Parts: sequence; structure tokens; C-alpha cells
Amino acid sequence: MPTLFFADLVRELCQEGGTGPLTPNGAVVGHRRFADAVPPDTSFHYAVTGIAQPGQWETGTGRIDAEGRLRRDSVAASSAGGTAVDFAPGLKTLALTVGAGWYADSDAAAAALAEALAAKQPLSTMHPQAEGAAAGDLVTARRGGGWVNVPMAGLAFRDAAGRYALAGPLAAANGSAGAPALSFSGDTDTGLFRASADELGFSAGGTERVRITAAGLGVRTAAPALPLHVNGDARIDRTGSMTQYMTMSGDVGGAHLTSWSSVAAAKILFIEATTDALHSPPTLGDCQIAFRLYGAITARVTTTSLRPETDNGMACGTGAQRWSVLYAASGTINTSDARDKIWQGGLSAAELAAARRIAGELGFYQWADAIAAKGTDGARRHFGARAQRVWAIMTEEGLIGPIAEGVDPDCPYAFLCWDGWDEARDEEDQVVRAAGDRFGLRTDQLALLLIAAQEARLAALEAAA
Repeated sequence: MPTLFFADLVRELCQEGGTGPLTPNGAVVGHRRFADAVPPDTSFHYAVTGIAQPGQWETGTGRIDAEGRLRRDSVAASSAGGTAVDFAPGLKTLALTVGAGWYADSDAAAAALAEALAAKQPLSTMHPQAEGAAAGDLVTARRGGGWVNVPMAGLAFRDAAGRYALAGPLAAANGSAGAPALSFSGDTDTGLFRASADELGFSAGGTERVRITAAGLGVRTAAPALPLHVNGDARIDRTGSMTQYMTMSGDVGGAHLTSWSSVAAAKILFIEATTDALHSPPTLGDCQIAFRLYGAITARVTTTSLRPETDNGMACGTGAQRWSVLYAASGTINTSDARDKIWQGGLSAAELAAARRIAGELGFYQWADAIAAKGTDGARRHFGARAQRVWAIMTEEGLIGPIAEGVDPDCPYAFLCWDGWDEARDEEDQVVRAAGDRFGLRTDQLALLLIAAQEARLAALEAAA
């Protein structure tokens, strides 16, 4: 049924006749003109009634053309048996009305719709109210010219527990950190989004916090390089049984958590810098910390000691990286067991001569870096010898070879020490430590050498007296 134009109180007088267009020539009192109410070339119901010729009348659908005339497009009923009337010239009225056929068509369409609804989907007022739905419930939906029943399992619906259930996968939009695809009604910038192909992002407060990729899980990094990659500080709070230990492993570039395990009455932290397979840890005593590097335990901390794993196999510090101060309640104990030594006897004449000369070199000194930090008056005065002078005296007495710049000195005496190191660079190839060397003395052995020389000198004086 075509859509027609309707307007109230549109009626004009007309003098023309014939079967063609009729020209309105003024509104009937209390009515409006067609030109003021009806858009040009718009279809509407019309009625023509003769006044000079009361027996002539006609209804149908027509339109007002560009010249303001009524064009009769389709005749619905007329005094000429349903055909166009050949109106006689004289006074008549032209009116915009509603045809009886339009009412009939409207009633028929409404009846057909009511019949279709009654057959396909009863009125909802006939059914009880429900807060949720079951997966097998059906919803009737219009599809093309017919109807289909859709199960609730094919839609997002709320079940009896108040949860929205889906029977198939959810195809959400990608979203972003600021507007995640899955978020919350009260917090729309916090949730889950697809960062890129095969990558999942989690945002909080509009900022990405976690990224999952094929390489691993990254915390505050979008490109994790390990199965767990934390960009920044990390903290692990351990609670529960003390019969737990944490294993950490990785290559030289870093460490990552691998597993928790149980051992009897032990709480152990393993730190391993190697890509080798991690074997079962050895059984350790209660409350120990073991440090494992390159597949082997190197040191342990217990409730009573800090010790290396192997005897006489690890140094404390290096020539390039020294401890500043060592605090202890008593002096160091150095191995002096005769069973570990091959004895070679007392001092030679050259060694006695060198010892007497070294004793003459003893004096006070201040460290240069202490003067730079505290000034000459603030830097403390130390007593001892200059290593290079001791080396020079030993060379002059023919006991060792000369010192060559940048070459490891050839020296059989353990109280004379020299360490050299290569340049060190960071991951960006920036120099973090220049190449260098450093001379040193084992002062305990040097002191014993000087005591032996002093004793030999006193013995010689006593023998000559």
C-alpha cells in the first residue's frame, strides 16, 4: 500500500471542466489552499464535487503539478462508473481527503499482522515473567519473509545465577589500552584487549600493565624476552611452610623463576647463571642459602658462617674490585700446617740484604683518594711500604727480574703481588672499567721477613762482641 500525503482542511473552488487537470482558484471559507499545504508532485487522496452540476463527483489519488493544477492519476470511484468524469465547466470543489479504500487496506494489513503474530509468537502478556533464561529456550525472530526459532545458547543471555553465558566463542573488537575490548561498566579503561596479532594486553587506568606473547609474559614491557620478563623491581613474598625452596635459573644476562620444590627441613634460595639443565639440589642443612653459578654451588650462608663451597678455591675481591674495609673481632687465620709445606730453610745473603734495605723504606703515607675526599689534614696517616720500592730493591739485589710496564712480573716471592685486568664494557659497548694493574704486598709475610733479617743482624752483632 503506497504512502500518501495527508493534511487537514485543504479545499478550493474550481471553474474548469473536462477530464484533464483542474486548476484550483481559491480556498473555500475556513479551509487552506493546496499550494499552502501540499508539496508539489506528492500523491494524496482527492475528491471533486460539482456545485453547478451536483450529479458529477469523483475520488482517487492525484498530485499538484508544477503549474499548481490537480492531476488525477488514479480514479477510485466516480459518477461515471469509476472512470474519469468529463466535468462540465462551472463551480465545483477540489478537496484533500482520505479514501475509503485506504481505510479498508489499513484494516486488512492490521488483521493480517495480528493473525501472523498469533500464529507465530503469542503475546508476551500471556506468559509469566522470568529473570533469566535457559540454554534451550527459543526466541522467535524474523528472517527475510519468514520466521526462525533461535536457541538462547546462540545468544548472550543471563542464566538463573545471574551470569551471562555463551555457547560459542566471543568475537570482540581489538580494543586498546585506553579502551579495552573487555572492561567494566564502572571502570571502562581497565580490562583486556588485543594488542596485536597473537598478543594479549591487560590495562589498568588506561595504561598497559601486562603483555602476553608467544615469547612469554611481560610485566610493564610489551616485548618479553623470557617466559617471565619484569621491567623494573620485583618482589616475592613467601608464606607457609619452611620446607620450601625457590629455584632461579637463566643465562648470564639474567635470572628467572623456574620452580618451587620441597626438601626436608630446608629453606634454600638457588641462584644459577647457566643454561644447563637444573638438577636436583643437594640436601643442605637447616636454613642455608646456597649460590649456584654455572652448574656448581660456589658459596653458602648458614646461621654460623659464610663459606665457599670448595676449600681454597675462591677469592674475596679482585685486584680491580677491592673491599674498602674488613671488620673482624679477631685476626685472620692463615694455614701454616707443616704437613702442607715443603720446607726450604732460612734467608740467603741477598735476601738478608734486601730485607735490611726494605726496613729502611718503611714510613708514613696518606692515600691519594682520601686526600681528595677529606683534604691533607683530614686524610689518615698509614704506616708501611711502597710496593714498587720493595719490588725495585728485590730486583737490585738480583732476586727477581725487572718490572716491565704492562707485563706480569716474573716473581717467585709470594709477599710481592701484582694484578692486571682488561677493559670492561657494558651491553651498549660503553667502557665501565679501563684496563689497568695494581702492585701489592702480603704484609704479614713481609713483616716476618724483616723480623728474620733483624734477628740475623742481632745474632751477628752478638757473635762479634
